[in-house]
Amino acid sequence: MDHRTKGFTLIELLVALAIFLALITLVVPAFIRSSQSTKADTEIRDLQRGLNFARLEAIDRGVTIRVRPTAGGDVWTGELSVYDGTGTPANVLRVVPPISSGATLTLTSGVSAIDFNNLGGLSSPSTAVVISYVLGTQSRMLNVCLNGRILLGGNCG
Repeated sequence: MDHRTKGFTLIELLVALAIFLALITLVVPAFIRSSQSTKADTEIRDLQRGLNFARLEAIDRGVTIRVRPTAGGDVWTGELSVYDGTGTPANVLRVVPPISSGATLTLTSGVSAIDFNNLGGLSSPSTAVVISYVLGTQSRMLNVCLNGRILLGGNCG
């Protein structure tokens, strides 16, 4: 009579565990890159939508529309406000959410606000604005041209 117990041997379990760990080490970095890429795309598109909104409102209302950090200063990683006029932000039209922690957003040196005139062009600053976004290994570039066009990854040329 054969009384062998049913189940897995220690060798079989170790081989299965080794295969599982090898697969995990391949999948996790790809998943992190994929999630960073998705987050980067979402956040740069939110910023682009906010800038496009400001430009279109400037044309529709026939007044200057300003985009600047809600807290003031030149820290663009936080919440951004879109409001009419260049005075105090009394009439906020839209709020662009802050970017995620760990991401950086840098603008052309010295830019504290972006103003669109009634024709949809930049009234301030007087040069095109380059916005660089970096999250981990992901980077995106947004250009706001003097004529008001907002290009993702393009050049104002």
